[in-house]
Amino acid sequence: MPRTREILRLKHEVQLSLREIAQACNCGKSTIAEILGRAEKAGITWPVDLSDKQLMSLLYPPAEKKISSPEPDMEYIFREMKKKSVTLMLLWEEYKEQHPDGIMYSQFCERYSNFKKGNNISMHKEHKAGEEMEVDWAGSTMSYVDTETGELKDAYIFVAVLPASAYPFAYAYPDTKTANWIDAHVRAYEYFGGVPRITIPDNTKTAVTKSDRIDPVMNKSYNEMARHYRTTIVPARAGKPKDKAADENMVGNVSRRIIAALRNRQFFSLYEVNQAISEQLDRLINRPFQKMEGNRLTAFKSIDKPCLQPLPVNKYEYSEWKETKVQFNYHVDYDGFFYSVHFSHINKPCSIRATARTIEIYIGSERVAAYPRNYNTFKRYTTLPEHMPEGHRAVSGWSSDRFLEWAEKTGPYTRELIKRILESREYPVQTYRACMGVMRLGKSYSDEIMENASREAIERNACSFKYFNLVLKQVTQNMAENKAEKIIIHDNVRGSRAFTGGGINA
Repeated sequence: MPRTREILRLKHEVQLSLREIAQACNCGKSTIAEILGRAEKAGITWPVDLSDKQLMSLLYPPAEKKISSPEPDMEYIFREMKKKSVTLMLLWEEYKEQHPDGIMYSQFCERYSNFKKGNNISMHKEHKAGEEMEVDWAGSTMSYVDTETGELKDAYIFVAVLPASAYPFAYAYPDTKTANWIDAHVRAYEYFGGVPRITIPDNTKTAVTKSDRIDPVMNKSYNEMARHYRTTIVPARAGKPKDKAADENMVGNVSRRIIAALRNRQFFSLYEVNQAISEQLDRLINRPFQKMEGNRLTAFKSIDKPCLQPLPVNKYEYSEWKETKVQFNYHVDYDGFFYSVHFSHINKPCSIRATARTIEIYIGSERVAAYPRNYNTFKRYTTLPEHMPEGHRAVSGWSSDRFLEWAEKTGPYTRELIKRILESREYPVQTYRACMGVMRLGKSYSDEIMENASREAIERNACSFKYFNLVLKQVTQNMAENKAEKIIIHDNVRGSRAFTGGGINA
C-alpha cells in the first residue's frame, strides 16, 4: 500500500509519465497502468484519505473466476522467429486464430522478450532539461581550525549538479549525517531557484536505509523531504557510477577547481570555508566551455531554469523518524521523554516523527497522537486523560496494586518507597517504569538490603529509581565492609600455636 500511495501521488501531484513512475517505484509500466486504471475505476483521487485496508478493498475487489487463456509456446515461437520473414505479429495472428480468447499482442511480445536471452547494452544517457539533480559527497575534504580548541577539523563537501546544463552547487558541513545531508538538498533547491522532478543520490545510509538492486528502502526523513519538494528519489545502483555520471564528473571538477585551489589557505570556521567555496564556485560556473559557446551559467538559464518546478511556499522543517513499540504503560519513548497514546495500542509497533517543535506518533499510516515537543527534564511524561483506560489501569495487567503487593512481600519500607514513587507523578501510570526497575533490582538483592536501601531513600526524601539504585549499591558495599569475620573452631583446624617458632608441636 505505501508503494500504491506513492504511485498515485507521482501521477496526480508530480504528474510523472508511466515510464518515470515505473523507474521511481521499480515497477513495470504495465503494473503502474493497472494500478492507475483500478484507482480511476474505483473513483480514487489524490490525496487519499483512506486506511490501507480500505484502499486495498477498493483497488482489488473480489473478482469473478475466469478461465485462463492458453499460453503461447515460446520455444516454438523462438524457433519460428529464426526463419526468414517471420515476425512476431504474424505468429501472434496465427496464435489468435487458434485461441480467440488468448493474450493480446503487447503481452505476447512481453512474454517473448522475457523468454529470449538478450545482451546488456550500455547506452549514452540523454538528460532532459530540469528533470534530474544528481548528488553526492566529494571524496576529498577541506579543513579548518577550531578557534576554541585549536583542533584541526574536517569539512565535508556536498556536491549537486543539474546534468542537462552541468550547473553545480557545493557546500561544506562538519559531518555527513542525515540532518546535514537533507539541509544540503534544501540549500541546493534554493540555490537553483527550483526543484527538479527527480533527485539521484548514491546508496549512502543517509539516503537508503537498506540497499537493494530492485527495491531499496528509503530513509524516512529523506523521503519526507522529497515529498515536501515534490521530487522523486531514484537511488543509483550500487557499483554503477554511470547511473549518476554527471555528478561523478562534477565531484572531480569541484575537487580540482575548488578544493585543490584552496589547499594553501587556512580557515578558522566553517563559515569561512563556505565563503571561499562560494567564490570559487562562481568562477567555475562562469568559466567558458571549451567546445561550445557560453558557460554553465548561461546554459543553466536557457536549459534547466525554465523547466524546474517552483519551490514550495514553506521551507522544509527537518524531522527525524524512530521505529519503536508502544510500551505496557501506553507511552512511547523519544529521547528520554514519554508521550501517551490510546491504551488500545499497547505493544503495537509505531513510528515517531520528531521535529524541533512537534512529536507525532503513527500506527501504520494513521497518526494517532501529536504533541508539542517536551524539553522539560523535570516533567518527562506527557499524558492525555482520554488515552487512559478506566480506573487508570493498563490493560496489560500492570497496576498500582500489583506493585504494592510485590513490595509488601519484601518489607514495609519497600512498600512505602513504591507508594511514594506511585504518588510522585500526576498519573500513577507514569511511574510504572520506575516501579518495574525497582522490581528488577529485587531479583538481584536480598530483602534485607532492599529494606535498608528503601529506608535510607525514604529518610532522605529521594524516592526515585535513579537515586534508589545508587543507595542500593552503597548499602550493599557498607554491609559487606561491616560484616565481622567469624572464627571457625574445629578439632581438625590448627590454632596459632601450631605455627609458633616455625614448627608444629607434637
